[in-house]
Amino acid sequence: MARVFSGIQPTGEIHLGNYIGALRRFVPAQDVDDCVFCIVDLHAITLPQDPETLRAKTLDLAAIYLAAGIDPNRSTLFVQSHVHEHAELAWILNCFTTVGELRRMTQIKDKSARQEDVSVSAGLFDYPVLMAADILLYRTERVPVGDDQRQHLELTRDVAMRFNARFPDTFVLPEADIPTAEGGARIMDFQNPEAKMSKSADSPQGTVKVTDPPDVLRRKVKSAVTDSGREIVFREDKPAISNLLTVYSIATGRSIPEVEAEYAGKGYGEFKDVLADALVEFLRPLQERHRELLADPGEIARLLRVGAEKARALATVTLAEVYERVGFLSRG
Repeated sequence: MARVFSGIQPTGEIHLGNYIGALRRFVPAQDVDDCVFCIVDLHAITLPQDPETLRAKTLDLAAIYLAAGIDPNRSTLFVQSHVHEHAELAWILNCFTTVGELRRMTQIKDKSARQEDVSVSAGLFDYPVLMAADILLYRTERVPVGDDQRQHLELTRDVAMRFNARFPDTFVLPEADIPTAEGGARIMDFQNPEAKMSKSADSPQGTVKVTDPPDVLRRKVKSAVTDSGREIVFREDKPAISNLLTVYSIATGRSIPEVEAEYAGKGYGEFKDVLADALVEFLRPLQERHRELLADPGEIARLLRVGAEKARALATVTLAEVYERVGFLSRG
């Protein structure tokens, strides 16, 4: 079984793109891979967070993982801050990472461009190193990531190779697992089909949250932008309807050509009606299970503690080896 690591921040809202492109894919992976799923709350505080909101969102994200079908008996699900080895390994890896490499990270350029340099935290600048620690700590072989995280995984590999050059055979070099468009890797914003659906609050009407109630789901589908003309076809020059066709295909399990044939000659309004119904039914099982789980937060906390114990059993071995190799005195 390959070791697979994935982390999601407990910020923003889990949306349809997250579910289709990541969480839903993880469920069958549990039967063939050794999956480690981490709620990366240390990453979350690189930007200011309200403490109570962060705690609530961490619990909520755990409930969504579980509701989506992540099984604590088949996978390891835990909160990053519950395993202190993440932060400890990140410090070591900082000493094998150059400032120049971090300055070249596209996301820090984008985020710092929207803020004054004096308000950009060192944590935001440095978080790719913490991400590297997250991955390398578990001797990860494969990392499911989107295109926007490819550069960070390349940095992880570079840092691991640099460490291995001095201390051979310490870290496994992880490979990127980037889902194909056919697998639902890119669900676009319902109001801006040129942009991926995002966890940020920049497009509240264009972002379909997995916890949106049925009336909200229907409203967002019916208000989704469409292309010029009336053809319901998947085509490069029709990004809006192509996105809606992708969602409908995944929600119903029907092929896009089959859907195109059924709705040939019909209008956008009729198609949106059936899409709204399909999306409500597609998310209903997750939403019902999510509500059940949140009714017992103590049980979620217990499962996260069990997950942290499983994670630490792996993390302590890696960190002890790293400490020995860099020359730290044994604790006895």
